[in-house]
Amino acid sequence: MDEYFWTTYLPQEDPTLDGSIGGIISAPWIPSIRELAQKDADVKSAMQACALAGLGWMNDDRALVMRAARFYAQALKQTNLALQDRTAALEDGVLACCRLLILFEMLQRISYKASPKTPDRNQIADWRMHVNGTCRLLQLRGRDRHLSGLGVDLYDGTRMTAIIHGLTSRRPNIFTRLNWNLPRLNMRDELYELINPAPQLLQNFDRFLLEKMSTKDNVNGRQRVDWGLALMKQALNVCYALQAWEIQVLMSCHERQVSVDCARSPSSELAQEQGSLYTVCRLHGYGFFSTCTQYWTMCNIFYGSLRIFHRQLQASMDISTPAGMAPFLPDWVSPELPAMNVAQVAGDFFKPGMGLWAAHAAVFPISAALRYFATTGRRNSPAFKSMIDAFTTTKTGVIMRDFLNSIGVVQEAES
Repeated sequence: MDEYFWTTYLPQEDPTLDGSIGGIISAPWIPSIRELAQKDADVKSAMQACALAGLGWMNDDRALVMRAARFYAQALKQTNLALQDRTAALEDGVLACCRLLILFEMLQRISYKASPKTPDRNQIADWRMHVNGTCRLLQLRGRDRHLSGLGVDLYDGTRMTAIIHGLTSRRPNIFTRLNWNLPRLNMRDELYELINPAPQLLQNFDRFLLEKMSTKDNVNGRQRVDWGLALMKQALNVCYALQAWEIQVLMSCHERQVSVDCARSPSSELAQEQGSLYTVCRLHGYGFFSTCTQYWTMCNIFYGSLRIFHRQLQASMDISTPAGMAPFLPDWVSPELPAMNVAQVAGDFFKPGMGLWAAHAAVFPISAALRYFATTGRRNSPAFKSMIDAFTTTKTGVIMRDFLNSIGVVQEAES
């Protein structure tokens, strides 16, 4: 059962790929957790919950889904017991269970509407609860437990989820505050380190707007402008670092082409299309593809917020320091192109061979792009409709549409 599920869940990665473009493969934490489950009964229960839920929904088998809930309850109970013992809580198996419980929340498909008996519970609330708990556990375990072996894989398996949580909630969480600066093994590590300050900046952008409403005198107004200029400098540093990351990735792709394309025709796809991340994102494996879409989503959220903040800062300067000008914001710092790139590749997440893993990976990019197109008045655009269709025309998409519903994206988008 487990083996069949993971074969269905994971993408059918090309075995010849060595991950040298960024050193990226799909979900590297899963093989380690599967190995751990062979000797840890609680991890085994959590894994069984995920496997039964995934297979149950993929095959419309409610009996499997019900069995999954029982394994989930058992794993949750044992994990909570372990967390009450400080020594036991530090074990790798406890963190592995927490990571699997996050995965289960994306598979369980409970109603996105709150129950009258539990008004604070829905799928996204449960998901966030497990993310927060896992981040706290990482903090408790400390940096040294994540420098090698299984600790590295468990950290890697939690990192993207935690950063997504911080970006979508527009505030830092325990994970983004850790600032451990672990060794960077690949381009994905580089990207996540670069975007790590973004949740704090997004929260500060929002605070800047709120302070505008309460600022009355010129002294406070000038102090607010000084704060805004400092935020702008920090944000631009992140933007230029993200731009440099993309250039570095494209250079790696070009170097790979030179080394392996000697026998190819000059008209090969890779030889002709190497001008942007969009043109190479599907040429180096599923892990690389997913990382590119995560990058665009981070840029869409951050650049869009920075544009709004820049206008607010200039308006404040017009009042408090009439001769002042806000720092120049380059034209490429725009949410438009990243959102369009996500829309254009949305269907690729659900192609044969991508697995349920890819449908999970699609939720963050597509939900952010849907929101962007909706808020800019383009619900009827082909790009918007193609993203909605991606979640309604495939089995894996339909399963993950419930998670989009829980986030509130589909209802907002279609209203």
